[in-house]
Amino acid sequence: MKQGHVLMTIGIAVAALIGFELYRSLTPATHTDHDHALENLDAGGFLRLQRADGSWRNMVGAPGKVLVLHWVSVVPGTSMQELASLAEVARAVRSDKDIEIALIADQPSWDALRQFAREQDLPPGLLLKDPGLKTGKLFGVRRTPETLVYDPNGRLALQARRSLDWGSPGQRNAIEELKKGVDGSR
Repeated sequence: MKQGHVLMTIGIAVAALIGFELYRSLTPATHTDHDHALENLDAGGFLRLQRADGSWRNMVGAPGKVLVLHWVSVVPGTSMQELASLAEVARAVRSDKDIEIALIADQPSWDALRQFAREQDLPPGLLLKDPGLKTGKLFGVRRTPETLVYDPNGRLALQARRSLDWGSPGQRNAIEELKKGVDGSR
């Protein structure tokens, strides 16, 4: 092989390595040796989810409010009771600027999500789409339903790998307790 080809091959390999490292640096690290989700949203990078209007929402960064991320499959057989209770909580906190709830669907069409939103009287901004849990897997989500709750600083505060009773006082009290960090009273 000629010296020029060798140098070009080395250059391509170095460029590929730099590109791969750049990609890794833009995705916050998860811990493969633990059974928990992404611990800190404020670590930098990009974790995007699609909105109903086609735009994208980057979930990385300190949210400045309590952020509830709930991955779910809105398909036949889904626990509609859980979704109905989450919808009730979402309606109750709709005007609360210290809480944001995101319902993240893994597969359905936007038509199915919009229909669900109309049936449950959900605000349109609540719905996000993550086909095949692509972004969810970067968060550490393994299956639906799964819920991650982040404090205002972007630190993982609560995680549930199962359906939740959103109407229970315990769930609401946990979120209200996290809200105290928003105004610095914690």
